[in-house]
Amino acid sequence: WKEGLPKLDSVIYKVIPENSARLNALNAGEVDIIEGVNYSDLPSIESNENLQVFQRPSLNVAYLGLTATRGPLKDKLVRQALNYAVDKSNIIDQFYMGSAEPAINPMPPVVAGYNDEVEDYPYDPEKAKELLKEAGYENGFEIELWAMPVTRPYMPDGPKVAEAIQADFEKIGVKSKIVTYEWATYLDKARLGEADTFLLGWTGDNGDADNFLYVLLDEDSIGSNNYSYYKNPQVHDLLVKARSTVDEAERDKLYKEAQVLIKEDAPWIPLVHSNPVLAGSSKVKNFVAHPTGSDWMDEVEITE
Repeated sequence: WKEGLPKLDSVIYKVIPENSARLNALNAGEVDIIEGVNYSDLPSIESNENLQVFQRPSLNVAYLGLTATRGPLKDKLVRQALNYAVDKSNIIDQFYMGSAEPAINPMPPVVAGYNDEVEDYPYDPEKAKELLKEAGYENGFEIELWAMPVTRPYMPDGPKVAEAIQADFEKIGVKSKIVTYEWATYLDKARLGEADTFLLGWTGDNGDADNFLYVLLDEDSIGSNNYSYYKNPQVHDLLVKARSTVDEAERDKLYKEAQVLIKEDAPWIPLVHSNPVLAGSSKVKNFVAHPTGSDWMDEVEITE
């Protein structure tokens, strides 16, 4: 403990699975702070003098994984085509109420080593169709699109986001069947490479590029967090070198090179970096939402 006495007698964490139920509990005074606020509920919270809104700084990424070992997705041109097919701005407007930015790379811009020279695949259905034709899929194909069954700070409504992507894919002739499972089963089956495409995301643990690129996309991480089964020996060499040097400038250079290759290989459709929203009673003072989601309570107090 840093110094002095704590300002709270205790801190109790309650599990309330549904976003709306959590907000009801906050309104009823049963809890003091809630995570997982629906962006659509922001106006009502902001207009309530008994409540307040907290913004968690973005240290996350939401993405649609494209499993590189399955069917047409083995072809890089197909994965690129699917990137051109998704309208990220529409997803942000519909489901994040503007509290997100389009994701270009697999990690957010606040992380050291982010390559801001990498250009995103713009929303271009015609370009997507051209690439599918070049890959031999002029008439499209059928795949499964797995939708997260739970809300996360980076994914407010998995089924609805999946429906929006499904509609985008339909425009280029790719028919996708939306599939979901109980959360633990979803993760297990995706980890085993059983999904064609799957919604998922990540909140960084420590603010380092290694925690995004190596953990999520290196070949060493296949079977753990590299659910897309992406392999590129050049990317692997860059990431291994980066994690074995203490020279910050050299690390940044290596990570930037890796992002160029990853963008070309397109193992994901990076969707958004969200600004997660929390809400609390107006009686809560000195609460600051931490980027990693591990919130410090040593300065927090409840006033009457």
